[in-house]
Amino acid sequence: MSEPAVSLAFFDQERELHATLRSGAAVLFERDEARALDGAPALERAGDQFAARHGDGLELSFAPVSAAIELAGTAIWVCRVSGSAAGHQIDCLGTASETFEPPAWSELDALRTVSALFDEEHAALAVALRPRGAVGHGQERVSAHLLAGEEAAAPEKARISTVYDPDGRQRAAGLELWLPEEDFPRRASGTVQAGMSLTLEGLRVNLAVFAWRMEGRDGVGAYEITVRDEPYEPAAAA
Repeated sequence: MSEPAVSLAFFDQERELHATLRSGAAVLFERDEARALDGAPALERAGDQFAARHGDGLELSFAPVSAAIELAGTAIWVCRVSGSAAGHQIDCLGTASETFEPPAWSELDALRTVSALFDEEHAALAVALRPRGAVGHGQERVSAHLLAGEEAAAPEKARISTVYDPDGRQRAAGLELWLPEEDFPRRASGTVQAGMSLTLEGLRVNLAVFAWRMEGRDGVGAYEITVRDEPYEPAAAA
């Protein structure tokens, strides 16, 4: 059995410095600019924590502050991140994930992932899988999780709505989470702060850092869309 794929991200609101790190690529976001770092980062799990290193002055430790949240074959932790990146000392929130079941791209058109982090006790996470040939979000398989203080819940239903630019990049989004025994969904809204598109192994990945607002709290996180590397055809917001 192969080792799970590790993916890490941190979001430093104070310095407007963020990054997404995976085995094939590392992207650093500074304010509204994004750049891919040369070479792949070294990512590892050491006990209950995760670590990332890169020769471009990046050395980080990810200490989980939440229990593992399992969504669509991936275990995700909200983390406190410390270390250094781009000449700055880092102390902020981020995420660590281990993917045990890689997406079956023979059966999918798109994979969308959302993280919205507000503090160590408040966060929303979602993963949407769009089957091959599906039209719009109505046929997506969406799984999500909400952390709200002592409350942690898996919604009975979740939806990610998105406004795209002409090239298919995400510009604004809404997240709706229907919790058991609640009549109305919990809602979060987000807007893009910085983004970059990459091509990895026949897939196009639109990476974006989003500013989020939910229930009176301001936060930050990621909204990533992975699709087959084919010409984009504009469609209705989904």
